[in-house]
Amino acid sequence: MEQLKTERIWNFISMFVFVLCLIGVGILMREQGTGADDISVLDMLFISIATYRMTRLVVYDRIFKLFRDILRSFRGTGIGDSLVTIVTCPWCAGVWISLFNVAIFYLVPYGVLFIYIMTIAGISTFLQISVNILGLAAEERQMDVREKRKKTGNTKPQ
Repeated sequence: MEQLKTERIWNFISMFVFVLCLIGVGILMREQGTGADDISVLDMLFISIATYRMTRLVVYDRIFKLFRDILRSFRGTGIGDSLVTIVTCPWCAGVWISLFNVAIFYLVPYGVLFIYIMTIAGISTFLQISVNILGLAAEERQMDVREKRKKTGNTKPQ
């Protein structure tokens, strides 16, 4: 019960830190003369697809496995539980990563290049997953046809 209470406190602290980061990014954007109203639909699309790819990268991909494993070693410490939740939950990570991507896009010189690269990677990841799903569906249908042929004794394709 104590661990749950500690985790809740750290989750609240994490939320507070996120809000502070959000305010900080907003202030820096305003100082550069950019505001939320300046985000075009196309920019939002690029940032969204880049966020999708980076979220997959952090939450699921092998390259970040060591990072996730290190954080998991801090489980049971409150802050460790909160950090593990952030990097293993796609919805949680997506919120943090979207803030990161907006900051990169608008505040870092050549940050737009990073977002474009992540967007291209995101589109290609989506295409690869789609092709894999189509391939699995086709294989499943072929197996069903073979199974039906075995049952009817018809081994020749029609």
